[in-house]
Amino acid sequence: MKILIVEDELLYSVRLEMLIDKLGYHHLSTVDNSVDALAVIKKELPDLILMDVHIQGEYDGIELADMICKEYTIPVIFITSFQDDLTFKRASRVNPIQFLLKPFDNMQLQRSIEVSVQKLRQNPTGKSEEWENDFLFQEHFFIKTRQRLDKVAVKDVLYLEADGHYCTVYTNEKKFLIRMSMSELNKRLPEQLFFQIHRSHLVNVDKVDSVDLQDSVVIVGDKHLPLSRRNKEEFLKKLDWI
Repeated sequence: MKILIVEDELLYSVRLEMLIDKLGYHHLSTVDNSVDALAVIKKELPDLILMDVHIQGEYDGIELADMICKEYTIPVIFITSFQDDLTFKRASRVNPIQFLLKPFDNMQLQRSIEVSVQKLRQNPTGKSEEWENDFLFQEHFFIKTRQRLDKVAVKDVLYLEADGHYCTVYTNEKKFLIRMSMSELNKRLPEQLFFQIHRSHLVNVDKVDSVDLQDSVVIVGDKHLPLSRRNKEEFLKKLDWI
């Protein structure tokens, strides 16, 4: 669990860092403005962001969260000393996973983080149910190949194959090599469409032509993909076979 802190008050940022370490999560970085926050996110996606509403720079925390939600699937815990209705309504529009008011004690902070982490574990897509109309139903994404960005329709992806920290995305027309692990990429794809059939394979359920139950093989076009014994029963339920 990689956590990014966006907080411009030193006292609170130090408390957040100490508690993250104490709880055993990975403190990714602490920044106090939107420019640095976006740079960290672009370099290494956090699993959770602790976001102060009032931060340094051109954009406040709510505006920054809105920018992040339009491009990434990263849940946010808002931290603020503002208790007015306007701030709450503005923050609510970007569907934070939690809302924590200053001043707070360590127990309040701990419970807020633990509840958020529990929600993420129950929903590995990285979004709360209220956010399901955001990235999860996005129709396209872009893959960088050298100095070019290729637009790929989510529905055209056949399957993905993992090899360490890299994944190959297969479509009917092309294949793309991405420097991203299977688990990270899985978070960014709609769970209602994709299923991990094997530790090294993620398949688009709509593209499955047949399943060889005897040999535990999923057939997509002319490709025969392995189906692990552990994932077999859940995958068959996903197919809703009769």
